[in-house]
Amino acid sequence: MAGRRKQILLRRGLGLTFALVVGVAVAAACSNSLPADVKPTLLRDASAVEASPQSDSALDTDAAGAPGSDSDANVSDAALAPVALGVTPIVENAADAAPSDRTLAELETIAAGSRARSLVVRLDDLLDATGAPSDATFADLAATAALYRARGDSLLFSIALADRVDDARPVALQGSWNSPELQSTVEAVIDRAYETFGSELRYLSFGSDVDRFLSLASEQDRSAFSALVESCLNYAKTRSTRPAATAIGVTFSAQALLDPPVSEIAQLLSHSEAAIVTDYPLDSDFHAQPVSAAIADLEQLADTVANGNPNQQLVIEELGYPSATSVQSSPSQQQQFYQVLFGALASRRAQFPFVSLYALRDLNQAECGRQAATFGAAGDPLLIAARCSLGFKTLEPADAVTITGGSEADASEGGVASDMTAKPAWGTIVDALSSFGRP
Repeated sequence: MAGRRKQILLRRGLGLTFALVVGVAVAAACSNSLPADVKPTLLRDASAVEASPQSDSALDTDAAGAPGSDSDANVSDAALAPVALGVTPIVENAADAAPSDRTLAELETIAAGSRARSLVVRLDDLLDATGAPSDATFADLAATAALYRARGDSLLFSIALADRVDDARPVALQGSWNSPELQSTVEAVIDRAYETFGSELRYLSFGSDVDRFLSLASEQDRSAFSALVESCLNYAKTRSTRPAATAIGVTFSAQALLDPPVSEIAQLLSHSEAAIVTDYPLDSDFHAQPVSAAIADLEQLADTVANGNPNQQLVIEELGYPSATSVQSSPSQQQQFYQVLFGALASRRAQFPFVSLYALRDLNQAECGRQAATFGAAGDPLLIAARCSLGFKTLEPADAVTITGGSEADASEGGVASDMTAKPAWGTIVDALSSFGRP
């Protein structure tokens, strides 16, 4: 019980600290407070975080050209292209999390300097039992948006018609992808999104790694799905309520744009104002790619997009690198990836206007298993280990991050999470958030 009381006090203390750091954001959020019983589930928000100190070991050495190094410091702010860099907050036990828990997780990343936030929500989670846009879910989204709007930060909102290989439609609409009912439902969600978000909405996307869904769909479904998404793109671009700064696109995996695109992908990309991707550098066996190869692929992706359409932005909806030794990585290798990444971003700022890093803390085992299934690899131990080690903080010792089983709940007392340990990468992340915070 003493441990539980201590952690409750720590959580209250953290709330006061974050309120002081981001007072303007909190004031804005208060005007969008949620009822106590509102607990919508966001696709990428699976787990709660407790603050932990910055890792000193991560700040010992700067990668060549990395933010904070002399090469970046000697460039005037006026000459720097803005990069919205952020970290995805994770809420523990999302199904039971109170609105205050979600706000606390958001405030932790904001206090660290996060300026970009990706909100990826399945279509079936955006609708209520009647098939209309869910008041509860959009109230939750509005509260999150207020935190970032108050600071002039950037949001990406993705309406996940498909969650990687999964069909994300509610059961009642899982007929034809070209049904008028489905079309009108998605249009209603688009309109509600424009009512909910404001100037902070820099990107609106459809789908989550839609190339994965298309690769397994029948020819008929590929054609109908692509037609629906193309129609949604056109609808979203032409609405008078669309925020002036919002670019519209479709989310693909990074590999889909590195490979010669199939016809449906090329067509959807041509109708997009931004090339939006997720990037988790794993090989076909779910082992972590070597750092040099992973960064080379990201740079090649930037060049591919620029060469295909110079006016099209490359937007990184999610970027994550694992630390688990079972997938041929380690906490120090994860840190090295981010050190080299930030050096690459510093030299290519204009090509990366929005980068959202995934995620603040390691996911619990159940959520890792759910995510592995959306990749079409349900139960695969290596993919689960990779997904469970993407975070910058962990419940395990920072020098021994190997996910083998169990869950965070096993290490907590009475449902209260144990103290988090920062991995070496966290210090590097915090340093980069500060550096890329200008201009």
